[in-house]
Amino acid sequence: MQITGYWYPVDSSARYAAELHNTDGIHYTLTIEDNDDLQGMLASISVSDRVGNIPRKITLENQSIFETKNNDEVDRLLQKSDHRDGSLHFLHVLETRWQWIATAIILTVVISFVSIYWGLPWASEKLAYAMPISVSEKVSEGTLEIMDKYVLEPSELPETRQKAIREHFEKILLSIQSENFHYKLYFRQLQDMPNAFALPSGKIIITDKLIEMADNQPEIDSVLLHEIGHVVHRHGLQQIIHGSIVTIAITMIVGDATAIEEMVVALPTFLLESHYSRSHESEADEYAFKQMVQLGIDPIYFASMFAKMEELEEGDNSGKSDDSSKSSETLEEYGEFLSTHPSSPNRMQRAREYSAKHFHRNPFEQD
Repeated sequence: MQITGYWYPVDSSARYAAELHNTDGIHYTLTIEDNDDLQGMLASISVSDRVGNIPRKITLENQSIFETKNNDEVDRLLQKSDHRDGSLHFLHVLETRWQWIATAIILTVVISFVSIYWGLPWASEKLAYAMPISVSEKVSEGTLEIMDKYVLEPSELPETRQKAIREHFEKILLSIQSENFHYKLYFRQLQDMPNAFALPSGKIIITDKLIEMADNQPEIDSVLLHEIGHVVHRHGLQQIIHGSIVTIAITMIVGDATAIEEMVVALPTFLLESHYSRSHESEADEYAFKQMVQLGIDPIYFASMFAKMEELEEGDNSGKSDDSSKSSETLEEYGEFLSTHPSSPNRMQRAREYSAKHFHRNPFEQD
């Protein structure tokens, strides 16, 4: 077996035509134009990877280099001599077979989907629960201030009303909380929209419009306990971790380190605009139902409150507003904010089932 190419001496840009000879699969002889022959053991040479038709470089014992375009002959030499670099030929075969390429693409897509759809949420949940509460407080730092500056407006509820709800929240709802979160209730206006949301630290914001929609304290309690459920189950922190992992992964792929800095700067916006997953909403619902039962509050009030929000989202404001013909633009805005707490027949029916089990109401009774 002989392989033609060029020989490059050590520390020199000169090149010489050369041929690599092998007969026994153990030794090699390199005959070089206008130079003495070089001999040695095949086991002592190193061969570069095969990438398409790019010339291969064979590094000899004295660190000089023999370069050749005859890749097929190099592969045969490696296989014949059982050289350690011979396994690279197998990788080249895989790279040049469309069936294997297609299989690799499909596997990559499947693994990526599984990792993103199931793996990342699972990892985010484990990390969120492993972190101390101080981390939740740290990531929420400054968020309410930003919301007050750009999104929220001061509450117009009477101070006596705010004080009564806050005292009830602290004395009743927080009395059965076993987690060490530092809960605090805030009242704000949000463009006359009903909403409530919780930051990972335990700060809960409820709007004037939602308070006005409620016919009684138990309906307000059902919303607040739902938000406490998001805090207890670290749903906000899970979303932040999930988004951070995705951002870091993209940064590693594209090599743009500024993406991490942008993520930190945009964190308050992320907390404001992120929507919980359906599973998170269901988990917060279940938490609220169990807490209501423990406090002796009928979960039917959860269903009645969300029924009102559903009516508002659908544009049916009879009995709540003199203007029953809201513009489609206004309804779209309501829908956008209400989507953070999607109201569905299944969720309301679940509340009725809890009510039937613990307060002996008809689970098919409409509120």
